[in-house]
Amino acid sequence: MAVPGMVELTIDGRRVQARPNALLLDVLRGLGIRIPTLCHDPRLTPYGGCRLCVVERRDGRGGMVPACSTPVLRGMVVETATADVMEARRRQLHLLVLNHRLECPSCERHGDCRLQDLLYEYGVPDQRLPFERRIAARDEASPVIVRDAEKCILCGKCVRLCDEVQGVAAIGIVNRGLEARVATLLDRTLDCEFCGQCVNACPVGALLATPFDTKVPTWLREAATTTCSFCSCGCQVTVQTHEGAPVGVTSHEQSVPNHGKLCVKGWLGLDVLASPERLRRPLVRRDGRLVETDWNSALDAVVGALGAAAGAGQPVVGVGSSRLTCEDAYLMQRLLRTCVPTPHVGLGPAGGVSALVAGAGPLTGAPRSTAGFEDLRQASLVLVLRGDPARTHPLVKTEIVQGVRQRGQQLVLAHALSGSLSRHASLNLPLQPGGEEALLNGVSVRLLEARPAGADFLGLPGHRSWLRSVSAYTPDVVERLAGVPEPALESLTRMLRDARKVVTVVVTGLGIPGDEAAVTRAALTLDAQLGEAGGGVVVLGEKANLQGVIDAGLDPDWLPGLRRAADAAARTELAAVWGRPVPAPADTGCSKMLGAGGVELLYLVGQDPAGAWPRGMCGAEAVGQAKFVIVQDAFLTETARQADVVLPVAILAEREGSSVGADGIRRAVRRVLAPPDRLPQDGDVFREIARRLGVALPGGAALERELQELVGWPLARRSVTGLLPVGAPAGRPRWTGMLLDVSPQLFRSGSTTDYSRLLQQLAPSAALRLSPGDAADLNVRNGDPVRLAAAGRDVLLRARIDPMVRAGTVVAPWRTRWDTVASLVHDNEPTAADVRRSS
Repeated sequence: MAVPGMVELTIDGRRVQARPNALLLDVLRGLGIRIPTLCHDPRLTPYGGCRLCVVERRDGRGGMVPACSTPVLRGMVVETATADVMEARRRQLHLLVLNHRLECPSCERHGDCRLQDLLYEYGVPDQRLPFERRIAARDEASPVIVRDAEKCILCGKCVRLCDEVQGVAAIGIVNRGLEARVATLLDRTLDCEFCGQCVNACPVGALLATPFDTKVPTWLREAATTTCSFCSCGCQVTVQTHEGAPVGVTSHEQSVPNHGKLCVKGWLGLDVLASPERLRRPLVRRDGRLVETDWNSALDAVVGALGAAAGAGQPVVGVGSSRLTCEDAYLMQRLLRTCVPTPHVGLGPAGGVSALVAGAGPLTGAPRSTAGFEDLRQASLVLVLRGDPARTHPLVKTEIVQGVRQRGQQLVLAHALSGSLSRHASLNLPLQPGGEEALLNGVSVRLLEARPAGADFLGLPGHRSWLRSVSAYTPDVVERLAGVPEPALESLTRMLRDARKVVTVVVTGLGIPGDEAAVTRAALTLDAQLGEAGGGVVVLGEKANLQGVIDAGLDPDWLPGLRRAADAAARTELAAVWGRPVPAPADTGCSKMLGAGGVELLYLVGQDPAGAWPRGMCGAEAVGQAKFVIVQDAFLTETARQADVVLPVAILAEREGSSVGADGIRRAVRRVLAPPDRLPQDGDVFREIARRLGVALPGGAALERELQELVGWPLARRSVTGLLPVGAPAGRPRWTGMLLDVSPQLFRSGSTTDYSRLLQQLAPSAALRLSPGDAADLNVRNGDPVRLAAAGRDVLLRARIDPMVRAGTVVAPWRTRWDTVASLVHDNEPTAADVRRSS
């Protein structure tokens, strides 16, 4: 029976129906018909280059057509495996090997080669065509990627991925005919984002990753897929291993949400696990020194200190990390809330905590984003605030690039920092530091002007007080606070008003200037103001599982399942499940408690207050003043050096559990590599401490049942249910001086990446990046020593000139292995810096 709106065609004598304009290749594969390809990639614009997917039309327009770029038509008649089709594919393969150096038994791909598979299927030519194979030098100058031009078949996948998906265009095809080749600009050494997508997409051995150079053939490798643990995108990566060691990292095109896309950290960052600086045995302080001990002695010391502090009624503070799995975060907050017990449970200063808890929470009733990545793909306009996802969340950057390049999406950037996404923007607003809230409030005022006077168009509680407060953000105020002149403000307002669907992205991360909570509230209010065109707000948490650990209750104000800690009924409900009372939240929050001092015991999991927290959080002071400090980490951080007990644990791909991405979706974290010396993961440590305190915490299936009962993923998204008045415009003048940008960078995000040899090789931790113009003004060249001075102290770094850095800005790592730039920054306030060449 014909389905309305579908077209009917005949394939191999069989009548089928398909969507209008669907590609013939997709229809054929949907029917289970195997069609070979070498150049096709579903993420890219149809190319039709390798011509191996040819099929024969027999509907009056006879001949061979490439299935990958041919849309279906009503009445089309197609044959997919005739003698002529098979011969055409065979001839095309013979042309492809004309300039391909055949050395299959010794090729570094070791059997992972699509061309080899097809030659085996269709046959190797008995006689080569009468052309001399082009000789080309092997390029091994790049730090991690080898280019072997004699094996390249010019399928173009690497070039198109770099352009259409990454938006970098670091490589291209030059020359024509037999002289055509893939090259970098002016044949310079490949210097790009090193996402690894070109290597993984290459169907032959023309692109190789030196970190994964191995003699292990494909059929001897084991492969397992897990969720990447570096940022909050939730990408699925497949780790290939042999005898317990990683030999490759890839991603499948069918994986969600990344659809095969990778970034440099997900591709290369797992070498952190093999760092010689990993802790392998617990440490305890004896006679003023940290010494190795056994697990039993270390846990006895922890339990004794916890029991003594609780027995004396002294304050105990537990600070976890948003890199914990959902399960481990849940166990940590339950251990501290019920076994110690203490209400002082929370997260460190990870980017996004405030945006979700103090930003989204008051307006929607839940600390969660109101949009996901699918909404981002469907948007006609994307508004990006506070930072560049190209540095912080590479998957979001690639989704935006594809939206702009392939779907005509409009992109508006509004932030003060540097980044490569600006080249794709329809409107780029280089704001003054922290000017996002003023900009959004100014847009709201402009949108109000188009409404009838006094119209209560939102109909939300708090609308009147918000209306009175936001009216102060006139165009001159916006220009003074955000640096955006009135014409640009009007352009942005017009674009938002005319858009079909607007999705706003709030980028977070330590070092990004401005109040992330206030910006999130302003973004959510604007989204509600746009009505049907408002597609929601995505808060990009800095670390992998920020949303998941908040859902699991690792926050002083929120219990598991987004129950409010101040709600006595919610505490009673949890006490019935846990069998122990749940303490009410303290008047003094976790962060304020640390700043005020007087902490008896400080339990830090994946946190380094002494070495990586902003000055305003008084992390170093809190560590120094605490009577007893427990650190649970994989490395001997600055805080761990001052601790009384240090407990080493498994990290990244060594763990089991789950995480929740910025899109709100829970995904599995699978152990694909064994931790050294059988180190436990964090949840195992929490369970053992609880057992020694006389409480049994659940594990395995029992833990999952409890999480489903109390949290119940997936959690429904909530829309704005009320508004809050905005703060009065600040009186600060225009920003002057050079802005110190210590926000996350593509190759460096958090302390974990400090221990990656490969990431350090690509982006040395002691590098200060400057724009070419600023470097010239300072008489600084690449590699020169420079002094970065701010907040009354200075740090010695090496200069690196980068055309992607915005003039008037200097980009430095949040911390280095020798010194910490974080000490120059006070919370997320803009920091003026002075840079001078060091003699």
